[in-house]
Amino acid sequence: MAGFLSFENISKKFGRQTVLADVSFSVEKGKIFSLLGPSGCGKTTLLRICAGLESPDSGRVILDGKDITDLVPNDRPVNTVFQNYALFPHMTIWENIAFGPKVDKRPKQEIASEVEKYLEMIQMTRHAYKKPAQLSGGMRQRVALARALINHPQVLLLDEPLAALDLKLRQRMLVELDELHDKIGITFVYVTHDQSEAMSISDDVAVMNQGIIEQMGPPAEIYEAPKSSFVAAFIGDTNFFDGTVTEITDNDYSRVQLENMGNQQMLIFNDRRLNIGDGVHVSIRPEKIDISGEQPAPDQKKNVLKGHVEDIIYMGNSTKFWIRIGKQLISVQKQHSAFLLDQKPIRWKQEVWLAWHADNGYILDNFQDSDRSLLPINVSEPQKPEKAHKRK
Repeated sequence: MAGFLSFENISKKFGRQTVLADVSFSVEKGKIFSLLGPSGCGKTTLLRICAGLESPDSGRVILDGKDITDLVPNDRPVNTVFQNYALFPHMTIWENIAFGPKVDKRPKQEIASEVEKYLEMIQMTRHAYKKPAQLSGGMRQRVALARALINHPQVLLLDEPLAALDLKLRQRMLVELDELHDKIGITFVYVTHDQSEAMSISDDVAVMNQGIIEQMGPPAEIYEAPKSSFVAAFIGDTNFFDGTVTEITDNDYSRVQLENMGNQQMLIFNDRRLNIGDGVHVSIRPEKIDISGEQPAPDQKKNVLKGHVEDIIYMGNSTKFWIRIGKQLISVQKQHSAFLLDQKPIRWKQEVWLAWHADNGYILDNFQDSDRSLLPINVSEPQKPEKAHKRK
């Protein structure tokens, strides 16, 4: 398998539980690669196997052409940054960063020069002689990164590195982490359960589920063209529709009779080459759907459905709507591109029209029953907040 860092047929069990099932993939040199998935999917176990903290039951880890599967952690050219930072509380920040080079018995002058360089890189020079307890969470995270990077690893492993930080600090640290990667240029393998983190920082993402990789590729490809229902549901919000193909047009579109929505039909691009009578499972993202209090003009390639507003939540930069059509609840997200007070608002219980282009629906594989409990949302209806704010 080509790639700078390759996992070849990795399997791992803990007792009777299969944590990894014949996992294979590779990471390009110098990229940020994320392992994304729910708790218990195997992503951290993969990271620990790469670090040498766990041994696979079978399979190999290849780094830069060398089999490192059986090497002890200290002999591997990788370093790990953990969620809890693992800084030495009795040492200063300077001493924490210098710890690795001292263990390697590098010259004192070289150690001092390197520590100063990394302190400047993480903008912590003036805090060099403080103890970890005197720093904020974001500062401690920067120190943990510098302590790992000063050892010049070929790969930096990051295990949920921002999980302990609040939202705004996580967002700022993501930018800083990306900038740090650009300066250093080494390969990052980033483990997270947070979709927004993985999507915003990664060159490539592997979405994991029950010990296997469901899909791997650039963030935009995974979001816009999910290969399974699990991926569509786990990466952001989506609406699912089930139905039966009733017509195939001469330009590769299918007309689908929708379940739970009376006589409503949907037009969708037939990229799966389905036939009349085939069942389909379709995903449509909430932001792909337009909402209006007035019926839109006819368009051969647009789906137009009428429903009633069940819930509304204002989110500042956008508003989320939940629209009831028959037995189906549809999630819609409207971006605020103009000053909201200048617009005629859509009200709770109002009759509205939903419209989306046929190309914006995506045909998926059906769910396996075992997948349903792992999804971040109820697959029959889009997720609603516990208390939606209704505008009556």
